[in-house]
Amino acid sequence: MRISFGMAGIVRFVNRGERAFKRALIREGLSQEVVERLMEEFSLRKVFNFQRFLR
Repeated sequence: MRISFGMAGIVRFVNRGERAFKRALIREGLSQEVVERLMEEFSLRKVFNFQRFLR
């Protein structure tokens, strides 16, 4: 149970970071296509498979 709450906290932290990164890119005036490409390229979800732990 405690591990589940820890993983939920990590997922929440990653989501918050991704949203902040996206807002910063948009604020810098990058086009939506570039923002989406960078979001895919630097996504932590690709590096760390969260679904494996959420089952």
